[in-house]
Order: sequence, then C-alpha cells, then structure tokens
Amino acid sequence: MTARLGVLQKFQAWMMALAGRPAETPEPLPQEQPLHKLSRMMVAIASSNGRRGGGTQVMVDALNEDQITCKSRELLKEGETLELAMLMQGIGHVRIPVTVEWVLLSSFGHSAGLRIDHNDQTRELMASFVSLLNNNSRG
Repeated sequence: MTARLGVLQKFQAWMMALAGRPAETPEPLPQEQPLHKLSRMMVAIASSNGRRGGGTQVMVDALNEDQITCKSRELLKEGETLELAMLMQGIGHVRIPVTVEWVLLSSFGHSAGLRIDHNDQTRELMASFVSLLNNNSRG
C-alpha cells in the first residue's frame, strides 16, 4: 500500500510540474540568415593560415554573412582553420579566415561548410557582398 502512495505522489508531483510555468523563459535563438545560392560558382583557394602558395581549390556555391558552402576535390578536415582567397565581383580580391564546420564525402567531390571567423573588415565585406546578391547587382 505504501508503494502505491509513493508512486501516486511522484505522479502527482510530475503533473504539478507540467502544469506550472517554468521560472525562467528560455531566450529565443538568434535567427540564422538563409544561404544565398550563387548562380555561378566562385573559385577560391583555401590555404593554411600564414602559408603562401599551394592550397586547395574550392568552388563556393552558397554563402551568407557568416557561412560559406563549397565543393572541393581534396578532403578538408573538420575543425581546420583556413584562409580563403577569392575574387568577389563588385568587392575585389579578399582573404577570409574560415573554420571547416562539416564535410560530406562523395566520389564526385567533397562538400564542406565553412564558418567565417570575422574581424571588422571581413564582416563589412561579407555584408556588402550579400547586399549586392540581394539586389542582383553582382557583376
């Protein structure tokens, strides 16, 4: 009989916890910007920071102010920090520090997601390039 009371009390406490409002309301998550798919892929060279020459050729297919997705013949490593050098139409030649967030392996070429490690200059460059994309003013 006492076992039933213990279960009943736990059930009642659980129901009261469900009915009560939480003491703290969770903060809303920041809204991510959608990726802008480029009508033509951009060629970029990804190299290790501080290394000139060489590098890996990647084809940028979509981007926003904080992220870039690309395709590559060579395998990129998750967590690797790279410098992406590319020519953005309407902006010019830029070097953007990025970190590889994810990699999808394929026999036709690997896909990768890059997170931009912003400084003041790169944030401004990416914002102006995305606004050019939104206005269809690029190139």
